[in-house]
Amino acid sequence: MPLVRCIILFASLVANCFGAGANAKGAPLGISSEMEASFQKHLVEAWYPKTVDSRYGGFLTGFEADWTESEGQTKFIVGQARHIWVLSQLAVFLDDSSYAELAEKGMRFLVDKMWDSQFGGFYELVSRDGRTVRSSEKSAYGMSFAIYALSSLHAATGDSEALEYAKKSFRWMEEHSWDEEFSGYVSSMDRAGAWAPGGIDAFDTLGSKDYNSSIHMLEALTSLYGVWPDELVKRRLEGMLTLVRDTFVHEKGYLILYFERNWTPVSFRGKGRSFALENNAFDHVSWGHDVETAFLMLEASHVLGYEKDERTLSVAKRLVDHALETGWDSEYGSFFDGGYYFEENGECEVIRPQKVWWVAGEGLNALLLMSQLFPEDPRYRNAFEKQWRYMKTHLFDERHGGWFGEGADSDPDASRRRKAHRWKASYHDGRTYMNCLKMLKGQYPLTQH
Repeated sequence: MPLVRCIILFASLVANCFGAGANAKGAPLGISSEMEASFQKHLVEAWYPKTVDSRYGGFLTGFEADWTESEGQTKFIVGQARHIWVLSQLAVFLDDSSYAELAEKGMRFLVDKMWDSQFGGFYELVSRDGRTVRSSEKSAYGMSFAIYALSSLHAATGDSEALEYAKKSFRWMEEHSWDEEFSGYVSSMDRAGAWAPGGIDAFDTLGSKDYNSSIHMLEALTSLYGVWPDELVKRRLEGMLTLVRDTFVHEKGYLILYFERNWTPVSFRGKGRSFALENNAFDHVSWGHDVETAFLMLEASHVLGYEKDERTLSVAKRLVDHALETGWDSEYGSFFDGGYYFEENGECEVIRPQKVWWVAGEGLNALLLMSQLFPEDPRYRNAFEKQWRYMKTHLFDERHGGWFGEGADSDPDASRRRKAHRWKASYHDGRTYMNCLKMLKGQYPLTQH
């Protein structure tokens, strides 16, 4: 056979195996083009501008399966902040200032209607028009997203007021949430900033710390330090990276979810199977948070300028490896929602078999990141490709746009459920698309380091 024909046949074989070929990191380029189209349809066009509340400001938080507005709209600090963050990122990613303008309008509502002018800090929940405070509590979780959003908006636009309120929020957290004696940020506070119980029965929860607040304070400090290299912010970022990595991550490779103030872990192991299942919200293996934390730790290490942070890389890898070994659906793809070790040396049982949308997105992001950091290990690339196929088949709403709240394989009624609510905004979806597209194009800082 002539040499030229052999070359042509070989090229055809490669194209058939990998779609449009493969990039330098080994990921199929066909996925990149598919993801570009999905990003436009299921993120950009699905969410914006329909979620912008043109009447009262801020963002609408409830939409039905077909994107009609839900009744009883309220404004939740986390959802409002997440939209500001996504729009700020879109402004840079798409080089389109119209998204920055929408983000700044969102900031206007946040600052004018949700900031507590008497005690400081952001309220948790207000009415749609912002005139009525529905929940005056303050939380480390909510404040973390405010810092994250406002510092990101400043990074995208240079808006000085956004940076001012990011700084004010950080200082409020320092005054009211930071535990000077035991370190870490206390999860729950009342309106005036006094510590409030965290709601875990049978435990001393005053001053308790939780995984979700802590990993997102890590995320917020990473963003804030990028625009405000203050020495105290740096110390807190370094401290939270160490705390999350070395205290929250169990040696097996999963996050411990709750701690009492003195860092005594909240655990229901040994209290009986039924008790552990009834109270699993406070003690279980959360594979979505595990893979998300792997990414957030590496991002923090990168922003801090650590050249060779083998410790953080090793723990991040352990989190993803444990998730693949214990929480991955090898038949269909994607991670289950939660598991539990009923026996210390036993197997991790799946107790939450749902395939939740944000877990799928964070999984896609973490798997691609690991495949590029460890290209010699095919597990990550194979799982990433399977995860993408899973999302195309079971998670994307091709009729109305956007993502179902749960994969259709684990919830046959997924297509009829609400497309957005106070806990479901565009944050996980947006980060997944933008990070993965940058990685597939070889433009992501963490994989260039």
